[in-house]
Amino acid sequence: MDQKPRIYILPKVQFHAMLEGNGIDDSNVDEYVSHAFISINDFSGEYYHTPLFRHSHHNVLTLFFDDVKDETETSSTNKGKVKAFDENMAERIVKFLDNNRTVKNIIIHCAAGISRSGAVGTFALDYLGGDKELFKRDNPMISPNGEVLRILHNYHRGIIGC
Repeated sequence: MDQKPRIYILPKVQFHAMLEGNGIDDSNVDEYVSHAFISINDFSGEYYHTPLFRHSHHNVLTLFFDDVKDETETSSTNKGKVKAFDENMAERIVKFLDNNRTVKNIIIHCAAGISRSGAVGTFALDYLGGDKELFKRDNPMISPNGEVLRILHNYHRGIIGC
């Protein structure tokens, strides 16, 4: 039987503490072959804009987008400049998941660990065929961003111009 990855959704602060507590950083993350990390950072803002991984790794995907439906929304922290999730990011996520199907754990974060990461984690669960009950127990606080989830599912189904 094929073992499916366990998916954990964390807020950025907890994700950072987990990395620090385990001594994981750019210099050694490639050694963690049983783990994959999806780091969702704000496009706007300051603290939440700074990625925890600054280099490219086979088991790390770093994305920058805000928890908005489209770019007509504004942000008080960055003079109105925001970035919505798009089809290009969906493609990157699908390719990343395809390349990391054999890992034991996928750890995903965004600022609060609720909406954006919740959507990406929910999609990953569906896409990889994971255990829904275990996912719910591991991630009881998520409330997936519907727009991010819609774009991911539409991309996966091949619907162009999500």
